Amino acid sequence: MGFFSWAAPLVRHWGNRWTTEDAEQVAAWLRNTVAPRGRLLDVGGGAGQLAVLLSAALDADVTVLDPEPAMVDYIPSHPRVTAQLGSAEHMPFAESRFDAVLTSDAFHHFRDQDAAVREFARVVRPGGSVLVLDLDPSALGMQLVRLAERLVGEPGTFHTSEGMCAFMAERGIAGECERLGGASYRFLGTVVKPKDAA
Repeated sequence: MGFFSWAAPLVRHWGNRWTTEDAEQVAAWLRNTVAPRGRLLDVGGGAGQLAVLLSAALDADVTVLDPEPAMVDYIPSHPRVTAQLGSAEHMPFAESRFDAVLTSDAFHHFRDQDAAVREFARVVRPGGSVLVLDLDPSALGMQLVRLAERLVGEPGTFHTSEGMCAFMAERGIAGECERLGGASYRFLGTVVKPKDAA
């Protein structure tokens, strides 16, 4: 049994750390590409707390993709939120299905980050957004976090904010990184399909 299988009830309880103000900030970053009635994919969205708040903040439909059945089972029933079992590396969605992809505190858990980013670019429409919220391993105390992640069997592959920008740009998603305080940062990029580059 994986870490997130037995931790699902804890994530459901402690995941309520998201406030409407937090969701409004995330929504502000996404509004340029997620219009009302738009479609957002929350990859590794856990028990769906942020997705529910974002569906209201953006007036959009949000799909939560998570590989753990125990997590998906905790996603609340909501008319604008859909739960989907699946991995970041092999998404069960058509090309250009979404206006944007969000992953919050999850990117470092992806076992094949290269494949995940290719899937981001595939399922987001041309000109859509990719928003990654994660932790910078160079911040104070992050060595302990990395060690703890690995002790429970997680990859714990963190990028610095600068490293994330470079990683995404090398895979065709150019954007900007911004430190948010503490170890947190955001990457916000735009998907350009090969045919759009001409």
